[in-house]
Amino acid sequence: MFTEGKIKSYNVERGFGFIKIQGEKKDLFFHIKDFPNKSVEPKIGENLKFRIVEDNGKLKADNIVRLDVQIESVAHTPLSRAKTKNIHRSRQSKKDKQGGGFISSIIALVIIGVLIYIVYGKYQHWQLSQQVPIALQTAAERLVNSNPNMYRCDGRIHCSQMSSYEEAVFFINHCPGTKMDGDNDGEPCENDSRW
Repeated sequence: MFTEGKIKSYNVERGFGFIKIQGEKKDLFFHIKDFPNKSVEPKIGENLKFRIVEDNGKLKADNIVRLDVQIESVAHTPLSRAKTKNIHRSRQSKKDKQGGGFISSIIALVIIGVLIYIVYGKYQHWQLSQQVPIALQTAAERLVNSNPNMYRCDGRIHCSQMSSYEEAVFFINHCPGTKMDGDNDGEPCENDSRW
């Protein structure tokens, strides 16, 4: 049930005041958050309609209706409504273009940067993979690779049958079944002190 009263006092800094209800000795508390239009400050003597509710054991005004404040009502014709809608749409599309364009540009730049980083990393990895075998090649392997007709696979498989380190390298790299590289590291005859 709604009750009517007038604002007796209002503290602007703290946002609360009291309502005088005719026929009641005690004034009723209200807070600005319970007003429907908080942008217009309550005025002393303003007529209100409200419900009395209990809050933390105390009574206060709630669902306040301001009887002295008129709500501005605009009568629209179909043409004025269309103009208003067009204005709102153009403002919204400008906001979308400005904000959305900037954000999508940033996202595109980040994606391009990540792709460049990935492609460049793969290219660097490929370059290194091409260089590593050349850098690790020993002097004996370079000698054998520079003159491949220097030696031939003839059935020899042991270090004691080889006449040089270079010949042993040729045999482990080109001839199957050799027994000169026990730990398979590409280095033949590691325990042979002749070379």
